[in-house]
Amino acid sequence: MLERAYDQIILPLENFRKEHIGGVKDGKKKFEKQTIKFCQSQERYLNLSTKKQDNVLQEADATLEMAERHFCQASLEYVFLLQEVQERKKFEFVETLLGFMFGWLTFYHQGHEVAEDFKPYMTELQLKIQKTRENFLATRDKTESLMNKMKDMKKSAVESGVNKLYTREGYLFLMEKKAFGTTWTKQYCTYQKDKKEFTMIPYNQLTGKFSSKEVFTLASCVRRMSDTIEKRFCFDITTIDKPNVVYTFQALSEEDRKLWLDAMDGKEPYVYLSFQNYPVVGASTKSEETTLDETGFMFVSKCITTLEERGLEEQGLYRVVGVASKVNKLLAMGLDRRKLEKLNLDDRFEWESKTITSALKTYLRTLSEPLMTFRYYNSFISAAKQEIKEARINDIHNLVYRLPKTNFNMLVLLIKHLYSVAKKSDKNLMTVGNLAVCFGPSLLRPEEETVASIMDIKFYNIVVEILIENCERIIAGPPQDTVRSTQNTIPSRSQRVNVEDGSTSSGNGTPFLRYPVHTNISSPHGHLGTRSYYDSPLAVVTKSSSIDERKNGDYEETEHTSHRMPTYLDSRSGRVKLTNANLIYHSADKVLTSGNTSSSSESIASDPHSFSSDLPVKQKRGSMMSVHYPSGYTQRNNPSVSVVNTSPSSGRSSPGQVPGIWRVRTLYACVAESDGELSFEPNQIITNVKASLEPGWLEGTLNGKTGLVPKNYVEQLP
Repeated sequence: MLERAYDQIILPLENFRKEHIGGVKDGKKKFEKQTIKFCQSQERYLNLSTKKQDNVLQEADATLEMAERHFCQASLEYVFLLQEVQERKKFEFVETLLGFMFGWLTFYHQGHEVAEDFKPYMTELQLKIQKTRENFLATRDKTESLMNKMKDMKKSAVESGVNKLYTREGYLFLMEKKAFGTTWTKQYCTYQKDKKEFTMIPYNQLTGKFSSKEVFTLASCVRRMSDTIEKRFCFDITTIDKPNVVYTFQALSEEDRKLWLDAMDGKEPYVYLSFQNYPVVGASTKSEETTLDETGFMFVSKCITTLEERGLEEQGLYRVVGVASKVNKLLAMGLDRRKLEKLNLDDRFEWESKTITSALKTYLRTLSEPLMTFRYYNSFISAAKQEIKEARINDIHNLVYRLPKTNFNMLVLLIKHLYSVAKKSDKNLMTVGNLAVCFGPSLLRPEEETVASIMDIKFYNIVVEILIENCERIIAGPPQDTVRSTQNTIPSRSQRVNVEDGSTSSGNGTPFLRYPVHTNISSPHGHLGTRSYYDSPLAVVTKSSSIDERKNGDYEETEHTSHRMPTYLDSRSGRVKLTNANLIYHSADKVLTSGNTSSSSESIASDPHSFSSDLPVKQKRGSMMSVHYPSGYTQRNNPSVSVVNTSPSSGRSSPGQVPGIWRVRTLYACVAESDGELSFEPNQIITNVKASLEPGWLEGTLNGKTGLVPKNYVEQLP
């Protein structure tokens, strides 16, 4: 056994070093090689004289563009390789040791008692590995998709930048006059328009050395005429600090020079051009985007009125999608004011309910700015991450009344309608959780797409759930001043929010929550291991819904408050623009254990319902959040909650689902609305079924494809 230890431990680690770490080194060499080529090509391009023939200049433009494309591709691939090897280290090393331990125990068969002692630890470790691997695979797919999307981005979109701190930043070449001529040095320059602060740092990508930066206050900026200098793309600036010194810079291209002049209110040599005369990159909107105007209100109202007149009792309302051609036709007619007045949606054969619901969702999803606005995106996400349920509701309630009047009116109209749909969930099978999945990414999305913001996708649905569940409370009026926690601090009068106009009286224009929460989180354990960037918070207040179907369709819902361990949230988040309104993403829940962090542990089973062949009301999403405890931790003050040791499963498992379901039979037909869901017909067998992070959903495999399945669309097989 010891002789095989080398093959079981050393060789896999050696292969990992050669294949993956070696691959990163090769990627680094390729990146450095492309960097040198690009910088050299750029300098040759900028050294071309204005006296060169047009065909020579055009050929130089093409050469530079090709070099830049190769440079961008090499840099993206290098970053992707770095991220991949960092994530692989988390599970391949431990997996190798775990395999060796299994072989050791199997070979010696050290007895039933020793195996029983090791079994809980090894099971827990296996769950952690599976969770980490699935997180890696999911994140890698999203990262690769984002990398490919960035490769296809237009040059203008890349140059516009994502750093909101500076009005303009980038590389410029500064002309320095010497005794025997002039030299051009590469500078990394930034400009803040509000302060008129211009900063330049001498930096060359080939040497990689930084020098001390120089900061000036801009006085003027003038385009340099081509006949006064041999170089192209030049402009002059003067500063208040040194009024007698003129700095001459060379931009990277004509478009780059225009952007710099635009940012610094640049002037022409003789004729002043106003700021509006310069084209703004990215200012044009896509033709397929919709707008929130009077016509849109009329269209949405007409759709909602028609659906409510039909009773809202059709199964899968807003979940079943309509035919794309019919949906596009309805949108084209509904958003044309002249055609909208003649549009008749009463014909059920021509305009099916699924066509109307799909058109309504498409309209909201394609708004140039989501209904909850980009401005309050981070505030809504922060509110959804609050640990106390009442705090989440109050914060979201407050944010709703800070929305622009048009957005607020549309949101109220929509939420009232969804509330009516959810009340008939016993017939249409569309619970609050299912409706939140359909509308979450449409009503709330970030302005810019990043990998980190993918981890916040599940909080979109939580926000919509809160809006629907508390519809009557939110519509009744602005939130009242209440003390939410003994640890909360009441904001000063100067920081109160004016709910009538949505403005803040603090003077800085920065959006903030009306009731700031100051929570001191302490861990019962002394050590915290390294956290991954996809950590996500867990809710403290959980509830188990007990729904009794009655003759009149009403139901009762009981809430149980359960205690959970403090969790630590990784605050790094970005923004992502979602193009699929029904995208479901399952992120990892991270909790503390003694001596390390655990991404998969025991969970709380609080759903009183067992899975049966009847058609129950779908479990409301968000009504139960995953609550994890470390091994040996006993919950207090809630005897109704028990700790269940789950079997090895995927990272999507959550409370509220019955463990041990492996095969189910479908009862109804279902059409998937997103890539993460399965489409099926009645009487099909789905295998490898296990619990999902989404309450009311299961995860299984059908025809070789794995995805989500509605729990009440299937029945368990023995």
